[in-house]
Amino acid sequence: MADSYTFLRPARLPLSMADLGTDTVGPLPAEQAVPCLRQAFPQLEWPSATEARGELAEGWVEFRLHDDEKLGAWLSMRCSLRADYSGAVQALCDRYGWIAFDSGARLIQPGRARLEAGA
Repeated sequence: MADSYTFLRPARLPLSMADLGTDTVGPLPAEQAVPCLRQAFPQLEWPSATEARGELAEGWVEFRLHDDEKLGAWLSMRCSLRADYSGAVQALCDRYGWIAFDSGARLIQPGRARLEAGA
């Protein structure tokens, strides 16, 4: 089984779950995300311009860039449920100022503890 994270660019920080909306988060286009991922995880292989995969200290990971007409551009991270990837996700958020959601509807943002759904 796999867990997943979604990364976006915040318009302001800090955010609460109740703050989330089109006016508080924006797209994370490939031209911003790809150089950051290449810098943060140089060991990743890039089978295409929008997909990367490889091993982190926690285990296997796959990144994919999406561009949705309605949602805009965003980055997803898919990884094993057998390991805790929250440190790697928090490090990306801290380093690049992104926010992330996990499949449990928890919000991860730079320099802040993870917020549970409903917070």
